[in-house]
Amino acid sequence: MVLIHKGIRKSDPKAPPFEYRDWLTKMSGKYDVNAYTLMYKGASRTETVTSFRKRESKVPADLLKRAFLKMSTGPEAFLALRSHFINSHALMCISHWILGIGDRHLNNFMISMETGGMIGIDFGHAFGSATQFLPVPELMPFRLTRQFINLLLPMKETGVMYSVMVHALRAFRSHPDLLTTTMDVFVKEPSFDWKNFEQKMLKKGSWIPEINVTEKNWYPRQKIYYAKRKLEGANPAVITCDELRLGHEKAPAFEDYMAVARGNKDHNIRAQEPESGLSEEAQVKCLIDQATDPNILGRTWIGWEPWM
Repeated sequence: MVLIHKGIRKSDPKAPPFEYRDWLTKMSGKYDVNAYTLMYKGASRTETVTSFRKRESKVPADLLKRAFLKMSTGPEAFLALRSHFINSHALMCISHWILGIGDRHLNNFMISMETGGMIGIDFGHAFGSATQFLPVPELMPFRLTRQFINLLLPMKETGVMYSVMVHALRAFRSHPDLLTTTMDVFVKEPSFDWKNFEQKMLKKGSWIPEINVTEKNWYPRQKIYYAKRKLEGANPAVITCDELRLGHEKAPAFEDYMAVARGNKDHNIRAQEPESGLSEEAQVKCLIDQATDPNILGRTWIGWEPWM
């Protein structure tokens, strides 16, 4: 999303990426992919949130809003563009969560200059693979970072964004068979990537009891089972934890990944809700809580740019 990248100098040694590298090095003694593991194990929630808020403060809070104002011919045009952005992004967030689409860094979004609508691109990580297989697992269900939220002022994520998400999820949950039947094509004709993921899981010994691994195409069946659970009211954090267990159970920081994903009852709505049987409203509140949790965003892979 060039629209908001234009407002920062990425070469500045005090820019957020450099600050994040310095913090990771301080937490782990080095900077490589293993630094994230050591950071998860060593950094407290307070340390993580404080460091993340500092990185956020390095970037003007309204870059996306400024871009929309430049696109607009007047106040009415701005409101129309913003309204389309909110509706399209809210619907996309819910759709992407159900399908487990991850890797939502800024280069995987486009915005229509005519309508303000959000367009997602590059769906290489789907059905939870960004949580299960990436070396730094993604713990957020979709992208709802500071720049996006500040475009929604004054109500932020509790206004139209929340309402559209609830209506979208209710529509999906009202007719789950339409979606699961469509997804059945992955069972009948799994992609080459899915076959590779299936072999990785067999080598790791990672699967769930509900799925018979001797059955043909058991891997896509497992993924569709997770989508069905989402449509039945599962707590989003529980799904994240299950996907972590499949891919990272033997990782040194596995318990730390799980603790961060579950959240804390003192800070997170998702940690206060049961594991299943949630209403659409409760699911959306949990999703927004998880997507905006600074304890998750403050530990995310650097290329995702969670401070934007």
